[in-house]
Amino acid sequence: MLTRFLWAFATLVVFVQASGDFILLHTPDSVIFKGNKEIDQSLLKEVFSAALGFTVKQRGTWNGMSLTNPFNLPEAVVSIAVEGVDSLGAIKGKKFPLNVDEVEETTWQALSGRLEERDNDNSLVRIYLGDGLDALGQSALGELKPTSIDESSLKALSLKNDEDRKFLEEIQLLRAIAKKVPSAVSADGKPDVYWLVVSGLKPVFDIHGKNSVAAKEALTLLNEALHDVNKAFMDAYKNQVLIAVFTNDASQVRHTRSLHERFERQAVMDSAKNDSEGASSKVENTSSSPKRVFEDKSEEKENLPDEKNNKHDKHTEDENKDNTSHEHADNDIDNTNTITLTPESTTTITPNSDHKEQHFTKLDDMQMNMAKNYQSEYSAIFNIILWFGVVFFFSLLAICITIAEMDPGRDSIIYRMTSNRMKKDN
Repeated sequence: MLTRFLWAFATLVVFVQASGDFILLHTPDSVIFKGNKEIDQSLLKEVFSAALGFTVKQRGTWNGMSLTNPFNLPEAVVSIAVEGVDSLGAIKGKKFPLNVDEVEETTWQALSGRLEERDNDNSLVRIYLGDGLDALGQSALGELKPTSIDESSLKALSLKNDEDRKFLEEIQLLRAIAKKVPSAVSADGKPDVYWLVVSGLKPVFDIHGKNSVAAKEALTLLNEALHDVNKAFMDAYKNQVLIAVFTNDASQVRHTRSLHERFERQAVMDSAKNDSEGASSKVENTSSSPKRVFEDKSEEKENLPDEKNNKHDKHTEDENKDNTSHEHADNDIDNTNTITLTPESTTTITPNSDHKEQHFTKLDDMQMNMAKNYQSEYSAIFNIILWFGVVFFFSLLAICITIAEMDPGRDSIIYRMTSNRMKKDN
C-alpha cells in the first residue's frame, strides 16, 4: 500500500512539473472559452477541430469551450508552439493550464490529417523556426525577408552568443511571417491551419536562467512578435480566425509517460501478487486434506498391538510409498489447475515453478456503461434528416393554413374551374 502511494505521489509531482500554458490570443464571436480548467494537450486537436466545424473523435472531459453560432465558425486556426518551456510570463489572452502529454508534432499530424481527409484544397502550413533563415528563405507562405537585428536595441541578449542569436533570428522570422500574411493569405471559405514552432527560447533560459534579465527580455520580444502575427492573421481573415499559443516540453512528456507506465506495471504486479497469495493458500488447504487422512490412519496403526505391527511392517511401507506417490500426484494436479479469483481475472500457476501469469479479460461495454460507437457519417446524415423534417413540417403547415384561410368568393383559377364544372354538370 505504501509503495502504491509513493508511486502515485511521484507521478503527481511529475505531472505538475510537466504542466504548461494554453493561451488564446484571439477567438471569434462564435467560439467562447470559459473557466480555467486544465486541458490535456492531446485534446487540443479536438478543440481546434471542433472550432473549424469538424467532428470530434476523442471525447474528453474538458468543457471550457462552447460554440454559439455553428453557421459562423472560424475559417482558420493559427497555433504557435513554444518548445522547452512551461510558461510564457504575462501574455495577454485567455490562459488555461496545459497538461503536456504529447509532443507538438503529434498534435499537428493528427489535426492536419483530419483536414486532408475531408478536402485537399486546405492550406496546411507548418513552419519550424529553428531551421533558420537559410532553410526558411522560401517557405510555404512564399519568400520571407526578415530584417536585420538592431543590436543597439538589445539590453541583455547578445548576437555574439549563439543561443541568443538563434532565438533573435526566430523572432525576426515571426515578424517576417506577419509581414507576409497580408499578401500570401486570403480567406476562401475553406478551413486552414497555420502551425508555427518556436524552439530557441529554451536554450536562452538554460544559459541565462529563467529569472534573469536576458530571459525577461526574450519573453518581451516573443510577446511583441506574437502580437504582430496575431494582428496580421486577424486582418487577413477579418477576425474569423482562432489564434492560440501553447508551451511544449518534449523531455517532460517522455519522462511522464515512462513514470506513468512504470506505476501501472507496479500496480498490476502488486495485484497479481495478492491474488497469487490467496490462490496458493487455497491450493495448500485443498492439498493438505489427504495428508491428514493418511496421518490419522498411521496413528491408528501405531495403536495396534506390536504383533500386528510386526506382521504388517512390509505392507505398511508399501502403503507409505504408494500414498507418497499419490500425494505428489495430487499436488501436481492441484498446481496445474486454473483458479478463478474474480469474474474479470484468472491466475494460472505452473507446476514446479514460481512463475505466475495473470490474464485480464476485457469487460463488456454494457458492464462499463460505455456509449455506442458511431461512424463519422452519422452526424451528417442525422443533420440532413433533421433539417429536412423541420423544413417539410413547416412547409406543410404553411400550405394547410393558406388553404384553410382562402376566401371562397375570390376570383381565382381554382374557383373558376370548379364553377364551370358545376355549371356543366347542371
